Amino acid sequence: MKKANRILTVLMFIFLYIPMVVLIVASFNTSQDITKFEGFTLRQYAELFRDEDLLRLLGNSVLIALLSTAISVAFGTAAAVGIHRLKPKMRKVVMNLTNIPMTNPDIVTGVSLSLLFVFVGTRLLGQRESLTFWTLLIAHVTFGLPYVILNVMPKLQQMDGSLTDAAMDLGCTPVKAFFKVILHEILPGIVSGGIMTFTMSLDDFVISYFVTGSGFVTLPVEIYTYTKKPIQNKVYAMFTLLFLLIFVLMVAMNLLQLRANRKRETMRSVSKGGAIFRRCAAGFAAACVLAGCCFLAFGNKQDKIILNVKNWGMNMADGSDGTLDIVKAFEEKYPNIKVNMSYYESNETLYSQLKNGGISVDVIIPSDYMIDRMRQEGMLEKLNFDNIPNFQYVDEQFKNPDYDPNNEYSVPYTWGTVGILYNTKYVDPADVTGWELLWNEDYAGKILMIDNSRDAFGIAQYLLGYSVNTEDREELQACADKLAEQKPLVQQYVMDQIYSIMENEEAWIAPYYAGDCMLMMEENEDLAFFLPQEQGFNLFTDAMCIPTCCKEKDAAEKFINFLTDPEISGANMDYICYASPISAARDYMEDYLAESEIVYPSEEILANGTAYKYLTKETTRYVEGLYQSATKTADAEGPNWIPYAIGGAVLLGLAVTLPVIRRRKKTQ
Repeated sequence: MKKANRILTVLMFIFLYIPMVVLIVASFNTSQDITKFEGFTLRQYAELFRDEDLLRLLGNSVLIALLSTAISVAFGTAAAVGIHRLKPKMRKVVMNLTNIPMTNPDIVTGVSLSLLFVFVGTRLLGQRESLTFWTLLIAHVTFGLPYVILNVMPKLQQMDGSLTDAAMDLGCTPVKAFFKVILHEILPGIVSGGIMTFTMSLDDFVISYFVTGSGFVTLPVEIYTYTKKPIQNKVYAMFTLLFLLIFVLMVAMNLLQLRANRKRETMRSVSKGGAIFRRCAAGFAAACVLAGCCFLAFGNKQDKIILNVKNWGMNMADGSDGTLDIVKAFEEKYPNIKVNMSYYESNETLYSQLKNGGISVDVIIPSDYMIDRMRQEGMLEKLNFDNIPNFQYVDEQFKNPDYDPNNEYSVPYTWGTVGILYNTKYVDPADVTGWELLWNEDYAGKILMIDNSRDAFGIAQYLLGYSVNTEDREELQACADKLAEQKPLVQQYVMDQIYSIMENEEAWIAPYYAGDCMLMMEENEDLAFFLPQEQGFNLFTDAMCIPTCCKEKDAAEKFINFLTDPEISGANMDYICYASPISAARDYMEDYLAESEIVYPSEEILANGTAYKYLTKETTRYVEGLYQSATKTADAEGPNWIPYAIGGAVLLGLAVTLPVIRRRKKTQ
C-alpha cells in the first residue's frame, strides 16, 4: 500500500510539473516550434529585456500585486485579530462570510465589481472615467483579503493566549503587545497569506479584465490576445522567470514554517532570526508601498498625450514576423503621443463596454452594423476630415456606406468575407458544397461554430434562403431551430480560440473571417477556405471611429490619418492578412496577399456578398435570446446530468461520513 501511494504521489507531481518543464525548455529553444528542440539559446531572455512593452506590462502586474499584497496583509491581519476575539458563534458566522469571496466564481466577482465601480463613479460621483488603476487595485485587495485572514486565523488559534496577558502584565500596551508577542507568533501565517495574495494577484485575468480601464493594463489581460499568432519564445522566457520567482517565494515560505515549528528547541536563535526577518519584511513592505506611491504621484505626470485605442485582438502589425510596428512608427512620427492598445473579441463586447461607461477610449474599430447602431444611439463623435487628409486614398466604393451615409463618423480600416475553413486531410471535397457542411453528421464533434449571434444567425439565414437583415420573428425562430439542430454536432463555440484548435487539427471545420483563415492556413498547409457563393456570404467592413467618451480627439484623428496612409495600410495588411479599402495599399503588400482570391475576391464573387445592417433594439434582444437558447442551454431531449451529479455527491458524502459517525459512537 505504501509503495502504491508513493507511485501515485510521484505520478501526481510529474503530471503537475511536466507542463512547467515544457515551458522552461521552450524558453531556451532556438526553434519557434515547441515540439522540436533544435538547440540551446539565451536569445529569448535578451529579447525579453529589450522589449519595453512586455516589461511595462510585467511591471504593471508586479506593481498591482505588491500594492494589493501590502494592503491586504495590513487589513487582513487586523481583521483576523478582530475576528479571533469574537465569541465562537459570531466568529464562525464571520469566517463563513469571509470564505464566500474565495468560492465565488471570478466572473461573478469581476462583473459585480465592474457594475459597482461604474455606478459609483459615473452615476454618483459624475466621473467620466470610473474604471481606472484605483478600481483595479481595490478589486485585487478585495479578493486578496480572505486569503490573508484564512492563513492568519490558524496561527492565532494555535497561540497561547496567556502570552498576551503576560506581556500586558509586564507593562506593554495592547498595541505594543501585538508587535512584541502576537506578531511574532502569527508571522508565518502573515507571510503565507501575503505570498498567496501576491501570486493570485499576479496571475489574475478574469476580474482584472472587467475592472480595469484603458490606461493601465496588466500582463494576463494582454496575453489573452496572443491567440491569433504563435506565442513568441520571449514570452516563454518571461513565464519561466515568473515561475522561478513564485517557486523561490514558496520555498522561503516553507522554510519559514519549518523554522517556526522548531522554535521551542532553539528559542533564542529563532527569536533573533524572527526579529531580523520581521524587520526585513517590514522594510520590504514599506519599500513596496513607497514605490507604488511614487508611481502614482509621478508615473502619470508626463508631457505625452495618452491615446487609448480599442481594437480586435492582434489586428494591427506589431513588428513580429518582420512586419512594421505600426504603433512604434506612429509614436516616432508624433513623439508627444503615447498609444495604449487594448482589445475586445466581438462587436457586442465593445458595445457593452462603451455603453456601460466607466472607461475612456479615443479610437475604436467596430464592424459596419455596429457602427450604424452606435451612430444612431449617439455614441460616436463626428470626424474632422481636415485632420484626416489621407481619406482621399480610400476607394470610392467604401465612401458613404449604408452604415455611415454621409461619411461623418468613420474611416474604413479593413474589409473581408466570412466563409468556411476546413481541413483537406479529413474533409471530403465532395462534401464542401455550402453552409450545409456545418450540419454534416459525418463530422460530428469536429465542427466549430462562430460564437456571436449575428454571424451565427447570418449563416443559418443564408442556408435557409432568408435575408441576413430580416426582422421577421418566424424566420428568426426558424434560424434558431436550425442552430439548435446543429448543436449536437458542434465541438464548441469559439472566437479567437479557433486558431490553436484548427491549426492543431483538433477540429476540422469552422466558419470564420477570411483574413484570420489566411493566418491559420499559413500555420497549417492542410487548411483550405471555401466561400459559398451560390447561397451568399457576409461581406463586412471594419472602420475607425471616435466614441463620445474620447478625451484626445485631435490625437485620435492623427492616428486614423496615419493608418489610412497607403504605405502604412499595406504594411499593416501584411500582418493581419485582411483586405485594405485603399487600392494603392496593395502596391506595398506581399504579392501572395495582394493577389490572393481569398483576401481580394473578384467583383463577380463579391456580388453575392451582403453586409449586415443594424437591427432594431427589440430585434437585437430577440435574436440574442434565441441564440442563447439554441446554443448555450442544455439539450431538451438530452439527459439532465445535474440531478445525478448532485445525488452522487450526496451519496459519496454519506459513504464517507457515516462510518466516521459510527466509529465515534462506538468510542463513546
